[in-house]
Amino acid sequence: MSNKVINELCLCPGLQCTMNEERGEGGPTSETTLSGDHGHQSKAKRRVQQETPESPGPSGVSMEMDCSMARPVGLNEGQPFVEGQPFTKKVKQESADSSGPSCVSLNTDDSRIHPLQCKEEAHSPGEERQHQERSKVTSAQSLLQHQTELIKRAEEDAQTFLDKRLKKLWRVLFPDLPQGSESQREEEEEMDGKKNDQWRRALKGVVDIAKLCLMEMNQEELADKLWNETVAVECQGKIKSHLKKVSGCVFEGQSTGLNDFYIEPCITERGSGEVNMEHEVRMMETASRKPGKEETIFKCEDIFKPLPGKDQPIRTIMTTGVAGIGKTVLTHKFTLDWSEGKTNHDIHFTFPITFRELNLLKGKEFSLLELLHYFFIETKEAGVCRFDQFQVVFILDGLDECRLPLDFQNNPTLTDVTESASVDVLLTNLIRGNLLPSARIWLTTRPAAANQIPAECVDMVTEVRGFNNLQMKEYFRKRFREDTEASTTISHIMTSRSLRIMCNIPVCCWIMATVLKHWFKTSKIGEEMPKTLTQMYIQFLRVQFIQGDRKCIGRAGTNPQWSPEGGKIIVSLGKLAFNQLEKGNLIFYETDLVECGIDVQAASVYSGVFNQIFKEECGLYQDKVFCFVHLSIQEFLAALYFLISFIDTGVNEFSKEQSPSKEDHTIYQRAVDEALEREKGHLDLFLRFVIGLSLGDNQHLLQGLLPKKRSQQHYIVSHIKEKISGELSPQRSINLFLCLKEMNDNSLVNDIQRKLKSGSLSGEQLSPADCSALVFILMSSKKEVEVFDLKKYCATEKGLLRLMPVLK
Repeated sequence: MSNKVINELCLCPGLQCTMNEERGEGGPTSETTLSGDHGHQSKAKRRVQQETPESPGPSGVSMEMDCSMARPVGLNEGQPFVEGQPFTKKVKQESADSSGPSCVSLNTDDSRIHPLQCKEEAHSPGEERQHQERSKVTSAQSLLQHQTELIKRAEEDAQTFLDKRLKKLWRVLFPDLPQGSESQREEEEEMDGKKNDQWRRALKGVVDIAKLCLMEMNQEELADKLWNETVAVECQGKIKSHLKKVSGCVFEGQSTGLNDFYIEPCITERGSGEVNMEHEVRMMETASRKPGKEETIFKCEDIFKPLPGKDQPIRTIMTTGVAGIGKTVLTHKFTLDWSEGKTNHDIHFTFPITFRELNLLKGKEFSLLELLHYFFIETKEAGVCRFDQFQVVFILDGLDECRLPLDFQNNPTLTDVTESASVDVLLTNLIRGNLLPSARIWLTTRPAAANQIPAECVDMVTEVRGFNNLQMKEYFRKRFREDTEASTTISHIMTSRSLRIMCNIPVCCWIMATVLKHWFKTSKIGEEMPKTLTQMYIQFLRVQFIQGDRKCIGRAGTNPQWSPEGGKIIVSLGKLAFNQLEKGNLIFYETDLVECGIDVQAASVYSGVFNQIFKEECGLYQDKVFCFVHLSIQEFLAALYFLISFIDTGVNEFSKEQSPSKEDHTIYQRAVDEALEREKGHLDLFLRFVIGLSLGDNQHLLQGLLPKKRSQQHYIVSHIKEKISGELSPQRSINLFLCLKEMNDNSLVNDIQRKLKSGSLSGEQLSPADCSALVFILMSSKKEVEVFDLKKYCATEKGLLRLMPVLK
């Protein structure tokens, strides 16, 4: 090794070395500490006893040394230097010529060794020269010893570093090897997280060494794989960093930390390929019930794990659930936990992509590789091209919002990830497994759109049921700081079946928490809490208007006047909501807004309501996508616009024609008929809001926005009861009962309850309306019915069919 290399190692900053010397033969113990920390300099003191012929008595010389470098202190020319022994040594020297012992104490500072200074008498020039020569020799020997120790330590540290990095490389290359302990993974992640260039070059050097060794062993394929893997690891770190920011927040009127209010929803297995085409409110009828004993409950992080007793791996999962039930939040939680290194350590890459973003690429062509580079630029910058070598998860969120054809039957087969095709063709081949068959696919969708994917392409279907009663209570306790407010809110919601059902949806819990928080702050003594769904949504609109727009005169509990600008925006949003609800669209683009007279930039400036209930999301390259915070808000605004339009112009928005009758109750009757004509029930919740808005008290809350007209409510109630008595499905009858509930009409329910209490109820005497009322009462009960006596309630096949919802 050259002197230049030795000197560089010796002068390396930050190195520390502590050496202790045990007592030598016949001598006391001496200790010297070497440190590179200039803030805590340790001094080594030494007394050297020396006898000279010239000194008749003892002579003392003191020398102190600051050991930022090793300094020689050996004084005897004949004393040999032995490698491995300490640099400093107490030396006793006796001379036959000395008449007595001479004591010398040496002090040195951190920059040089001071010449010996004799306190009692000076040396002769010859002795001084001889002493200096001996000191130089000893100094060189000590320096060499110190450098040897540094080299040895540097070699050990380099070997440790190399061993750790190589172990990680082998685990990446061979996933079947033991993955190491949690502490090892944390230490490796800490090493990976270092940002300085020297550190990165060192990591790359380890890869180069390993690759060279593999090539010397004629393992070129393995060497290339190792290189690709290490490049991917660096790319993975950048993607994780990006996904932490994207997935760590959710929108609840404003950006909120995901983990601040996250509560794990209930996720169960559902039959593969099963599609529910009903309206989502119907499907929530049983959501608050406990899962069956045979149902499998999933945790978010275990979504791809095989079911108990089944070894077959799961490649494609479809998760269904109503709008706002928590599907998207669930995928964010999965992504966030993976990116933070908490779960699914076997996954190399997670690629969450929404159909909203994919819709914007309609008509364009990409290869699958180009598509990934488009959405995740980190993969392009790193040059990662062989995704078949990694465990990859694609999360395709919002299938129900897809505007691509997804023609599984007629699309051509594609197996090459570098071959270009339309996004539609890429998706169908990816889901079928023709492209990247080793990749895992997670699709989320509302139930009505689940049939867009062939059943044979899906290995398992799961369902997000949202919050059960316990989870709903936990949510409100997190939302309200005051325990009394949380308890009052929970008790109030549990008394209303409509509110309790809607609170299975996390977004609706947020809506109600927003309303009731404001109510607790501003309500007057004796003022009732909102108890119907329509009242709750009216108050939500008012709260957002008051808090966001600040142009609403008055406060909650009084009658606010809507500013012209804000009122205009709400009407425009209502028109957009109604038109898109008719088309079945939940997401909109800027052209859709322009058609309804909405200037996005201007609206967001002068109306806080716009920002609170309407989301603008920017995709790649600033493409804009819009949606309401939740489907129920879209349905409420659509109902509001439907009535405003009729009262102002007399136009029925369903037919776009002038209504032949000027009696306003006819428009409510027309809304009932229109909703019942929709087989899927997609206007059921819309209808409940329309009927609820017929009440004078509710119109009073919207004074200045909805023109107040006294409705002839007995006509509306009679029309609904007539429909209930007809041949309707149980679900349709239940929704009509809920419409009556919005009008505070409980006549049918009270009648069947009297019969139940009197014991006069007979299956043979039950009319269709009675059966529907019985179903409504039984399903509204807070208690679960463990035993259902069919003989007590029905005697006919039709009666049994009407009671099927209870049996389910």
